[in-house]
Amino acid sequence: MSEPKKRDDLNDAVEDALGFNFRSLKTLFDLFVRPRRVFESYAARDRVTYTPAIRIFFGLIGLQVLTSVIWGGWEGLLTRQIESSPTNVRATYVEISGGNLDGFISHYADAANFGQPILVALFTSLSVFVLGWFRPQLSWPSRLNIAMGVMCVGTFVGLLSMPLIASGNLMLAIWIGSLGVAVAYFLTIFRGGRGIIADSFAGTLSKSLIYTLVLMMLVFVAGVVLSLACMAYACMRLQNV
Repeated sequence: MSEPKKRDDLNDAVEDALGFNFRSLKTLFDLFVRPRRVFESYAARDRVTYTPAIRIFFGLIGLQVLTSVIWGGWEGLLTRQIESSPTNVRATYVEISGGNLDGFISHYADAANFGQPILVALFTSLSVFVLGWFRPQLSWPSRLNIAMGVMCVGTFVGLLSMPLIASGNLMLAIWIGSLGVAVAYFLTIFRGGRGIIADSFAGTLSKSLIYTLVLMMLVFVAGVVLSLACMAYACMRLQNV
């Protein structure tokens, strides 16, 4: 068997096992180290040098779900959130669940595990309209890959900040994690966007700030929709029991 064939087989085996291949890891690494090169490749519709960012995004979300199990996943997160809430808030959850709080949390977690990657990807993909406003010449696939490339960096930073959830102060962990993700969004689009979304330093800076704010707003809206959808699903399942 030839050497290139062996590398291809190993690459495929790694992708089957982890959802990533070596090109995916190179893409993620370059999104941190040299994001401009990645964005230029996406803008040129180059499908060889780097992995499409949306594929990496879903791989990172899957890794995030697996890692979150260490800290109890969505079920543990919601349980800690309710336990640390004021008495009236906990009473509201008990009332919504019809007294079956454990069942409510379990169904909520099931829906969140399924719905989070879909809703976050759906809402954040709307940022392609902002990139189109910045640079109308960019094609739709180019805008989507750049947008999801920024999301990949933020998701990876969020993955690294997950141990904060076990710190005991959930709200502090959420605020620190959100701040880290926002900074990651800004630095990625700012460092990678020169010549892609704007030509001047000032233009790149201002558009990066706008894009970061829009992206954070879309992530927030996705979180609200996810929460409402999960609550509705949990209540429906409890009623059918």
